[in-house]
Amino acid sequence: MVIKAAEAIAAKLSKAGSEGGLQSVSRVLRFKPYSANWLEEGASRWSEFTYERYEQLLRLHIWPDATFKRPLDVIQRRHIKVFLKKVARKWSPATVEGVHAVISGVFNEAIDDELVGANPASGLLKTILPPKSRRNLTDPDPFTVQERDEFLETAEATCNRQEAMLLKVMAFAGLRLGEVLAMRREHLSESRQTYYVAQSYKRGRYGRPKSGKMRLVDLPGFLVADLLAYQSYLKKERLRAGQGGRIDILFPDPAERWRQPISQRKVQGLVKRVCKAAGLRPRSPHDLRHTYASILLMAHESPGYVQRQMGHSSISITMDIYCHWIAGEGRQNLENALLEGGKSTTKVVRKSHKIAQIRKRPQ
Repeated sequence: MVIKAAEAIAAKLSKAGSEGGLQSVSRVLRFKPYSANWLEEGASRWSEFTYERYEQLLRLHIWPDATFKRPLDVIQRRHIKVFLKKVARKWSPATVEGVHAVISGVFNEAIDDELVGANPASGLLKTILPPKSRRNLTDPDPFTVQERDEFLETAEATCNRQEAMLLKVMAFAGLRLGEVLAMRREHLSESRQTYYVAQSYKRGRYGRPKSGKMRLVDLPGFLVADLLAYQSYLKKERLRAGQGGRIDILFPDPAERWRQPISQRKVQGLVKRVCKAAGLRPRSPHDLRHTYASILLMAHESPGYVQRQMGHSSISITMDIYCHWIAGEGRQNLENALLEGGKSTTKVVRKSHKIAQIRKRPQ
C-alpha cells in the first residue's frame, strides 16, 4: 500500500517537471501516516497485546511530538536522540525501550521499502539508558503474609462479594490481572482443583495470556470452594438484574449489564482503596501476584513449579524477580555442604567448625 502510494506521487511529480527519484518521493511520506500503515500491516504478525502496546506508544508518545510530523528522510539521528532523552526524563526505562523499538521498526520497514537509506534510531538506546544492572527500576512490593491477610479481611468487610472474591483470587492463584478478569466458569475444574488460563482481558478486548501460552494452574481447595459458592451468589445477582442465570465470565461488570469483565482501572482503584482502609501502604494489583510467588518460594516450593504456576517463559525470569525474597534459602545445610560436600579435611576448617559447635552449647 505504501509503495503504491509512493509510486503514484512520484508519477505526479514527474509530470509536473520534478526531478523525481526516491528523494522526492520519500519527502512526501511523513512519519505518521507511514507508521500508521506499518502498525496495521504488523497486526497479522504480532500478538494482540504487542499491537496494542505499539499503538499506545505511537499515539501517546511519538505522534504528538514535532519530530515525527516531518517526512521520513528529514528525521535525523540527532532529532531522535533528543526526543528519547526527553521521554527518559518523564517515563520508565521500559517505556523508552518500547518507544525506541517502534521508531526503529518503522525505519527498518522504510529501508525495505527503499524510502530511506539508513535507520537513524539504530543503536541509540545505549546512549540514552544506563545498563540494566544500573537502572533505578521500581521493585515489586509484595505483601507479607500478615499484610495479605489484613488486606483480605478488610476487603471482606468493606467491599461487595464480587470485589472481595476477585481480590482473593489474585492473592491465592497468582494470576495476572487480565487473566483474572477473563476467568470463565467452564475453565474451572472442581474435581482437579485447577483453572485453565486461556485468555486475558484488557481495554475491552480478549487476547492470549502475556506469554502467549495457555497453562493449567493449581488452586488451593479453599479457593475452589469459595469460587463455587461465589457462582451461586453471581447467579442470583444476574437474575435480580434481569440478565438470566447463565454464568460465563466470573467477574462481569454490573455497570456494563454483566456483558463484559470489570475494567483494569476499576480494580487498580479497588486495591488502593482497600490498602488505605487497612492502613497499609499503597500497592498495585500486580503486587498481589508478587505476593503469591514470594510466599511460595519462601515456603521452599520448587522454583520450577512456581514458574509454571506464574506462566513465566523461563525459570530465570522467576528467579531474577523473586530470589532475593527467599530469606535464609539454603542456610540450614550451608555448613554441611561446605564441609561434607567438598570432603574437606583441612585442619583449620575442622577446628573452626568445632569451635562454632562449642559456642552453640548452652552455658
